[in-house]
Amino acid sequence: MRVTADLRLVEAAVLDGRVDEALRHVAAVPADVPLRPAVAWRLGRALHLRGEFDAADACYARAVPASGSPADQAQVLAGRAAVRWATGDQSRARRLADEAVGVAERGGDDSAVAAAYVARALVAFGDGDRAGNEHAYAVALAAARRAGDLEQQLRIRCNVGSRLVEEGRYREAVEELDEAVRLGERTGHPTLWAMALHNRAEAWLGRSRLTLARADADAALSLWQRASSPLAAFGLTLTARVHRARGAIHQAVAGYQAALAVAEPAGNAQVLAEAHAGLARIGHADDPTAAMWHLERALPGPAVAELAAGWVALCRGDRAAARRHAETVRVAAGRRRDAAALAESLELGALADPAPGRAATGLVEAAGIWAELGNEFALAVNAVLRARVGGDRLVEEIARERLPHLGMQEGAWHIAGPLAAIGPPPVAEVEVRALDHFVVRIAGEPVPAGRWQSRKGRDLLKVLAGQLGRPVARTALATALWPDVPGPVALRRLSVLISTVRVVLDPDRRHPTDRYLVTDAATVRTNPEHVALDTLRFYDAARAAIAADTAEAGDEQLLTRLEAVVDLYPGDLGEAPEVAGDWIERPRAVLAGLHREAMRRLARRCLRAGRADAAIGWYRRLAEEDRYDEPAHIGLVRALSQAGRHGEAARHYREYVTRMREIDVRPAAFPAAV
Repeated sequence: MRVTADLRLVEAAVLDGRVDEALRHVAAVPADVPLRPAVAWRLGRALHLRGEFDAADACYARAVPASGSPADQAQVLAGRAAVRWATGDQSRARRLADEAVGVAERGGDDSAVAAAYVARALVAFGDGDRAGNEHAYAVALAAARRAGDLEQQLRIRCNVGSRLVEEGRYREAVEELDEAVRLGERTGHPTLWAMALHNRAEAWLGRSRLTLARADADAALSLWQRASSPLAAFGLTLTARVHRARGAIHQAVAGYQAALAVAEPAGNAQVLAEAHAGLARIGHADDPTAAMWHLERALPGPAVAELAAGWVALCRGDRAAARRHAETVRVAAGRRRDAAALAESLELGALADPAPGRAATGLVEAAGIWAELGNEFALAVNAVLRARVGGDRLVEEIARERLPHLGMQEGAWHIAGPLAAIGPPPVAEVEVRALDHFVVRIAGEPVPAGRWQSRKGRDLLKVLAGQLGRPVARTALATALWPDVPGPVALRRLSVLISTVRVVLDPDRRHPTDRYLVTDAATVRTNPEHVALDTLRFYDAARAAIAADTAEAGDEQLLTRLEAVVDLYPGDLGEAPEVAGDWIERPRAVLAGLHREAMRRLARRCLRAGRADAAIGWYRRLAEEDRYDEPAHIGLVRALSQAGRHGEAARHYREYVTRMREIDVRPAAFPAAV
């Protein structure tokens, strides 16, 4: 009698829409007592949407076989299929979904048809059948609309948005999920509303909108946690992924571990695979054994697990294994139209390829995909990879400087992935910075002021830096440093000074004497293999950019390069008051001239590219540095006109005329618009 009474309470609560109350009552009913299908599928769906997959499956299994309406039978079959899919049982899910579709179509109930086709769509997704997935969701959504089933419509839009995210169609995904979020707000269904927010957060992450991704992910996690849903594991995983992308290692580890704690009791296969994969990537360097343990639990699995295994293998030096994982993902991603996974697999395969030519081709193809997806974060990382493979240090520095502005932290270089695979650029053993302020760094650390015994050692390095690593005659150096001292005495002092500087640069004397300063009987020079000169770096970069500009290379690429060259010049070659002659003044003039020429070409490129405001800034700087620079004045007038600032253009033209008359130069006519 008590069981019958409890069943009546359960059925009354279910049919009245009080599902939470029904779940409390059903806990008092023995597990072997069967349930009417109408009750079983409603309770099972509620448990499924909470992420309690085992409990949902057990509830569906209690449905009395071959009883109830065809619609209720179809709902039970569809529910069981969805649970089997969520727990990774693809073959069983496929059989149940097909059976659900047959029963639902015979019964003709639109809500049941919608549920059955949702199950079929999930199976098609698992099979990589995009066309089947799209068709099933289209049928399901039409049926849910006819039935006025807002909850099912919300679920379908969440799933469609998730598929669009996986395919890298992030803009379309945001549009689909905006509607899903509105439906979530309208229905107030906490777990589905959370899923809509979660999926939209994934779309924002795909577009490198980390702030929006965090906001939606946090909102989704809060809804799941308030509902005490194991699906909170999805939110924890996504938050961890955002932290991993940023390189926030400790926060990422905490998120993945929390996700595992929630997902393991529920058997959530998706979360388990991603969390184990994430922990393997983070811990590959510090704890290789633990990383392999996590990979064993993630594999075989989805693309995220295969990519993790590939990156870990590459970071360990196993190129063959990395290529195998990359190929597995590439094939699967192509079948599933997973553009983001395809791009990452191309990068993995390229970096694992021993042939530089093929590697460069793969990275360029990946860059095109990232650009099409609008993923600025991945595109910036890809630029670093391409520059490293191409050996272009300047372009790599430009690309590296973008990463912190996009939210990346230094930890990203230690997580198994593209940056860890190439490693940070090597720090120069000795770096001499003579432009603007004179600084010498050893392994990245400035030489303490107390280590220099006199200014002469610094002046010696400053002169050598101005000569761009070329050998300088000992007699010339001695005369420049000690102009009032007899030649033989100055040469002896120079020998002592060279020894002193060598000790400053190699205080522990671990290297041969010529490692940093190369000398012979007649000359002295810096060793470019072990001493990095900012003067030489700027000189080479400026000449290369100017040559490319002369050759009329692509505007956008050259704009970036010219901007970088200009930024490489913080100021003129520093003063060396104790050095006589042109040893400082001549190289200072050469380097300053290159800087002005690079700035002039940058201004002209900006003007041609329609970036009038940027051109105005560069031309104004040129004109202020040299008030009689006619091309700078004319360029500034032209840029002001292009920007529509005609009054300023006229005023500056009058100023230009005045300057030219001061030096008896006939002014040019007011420049025509570009």
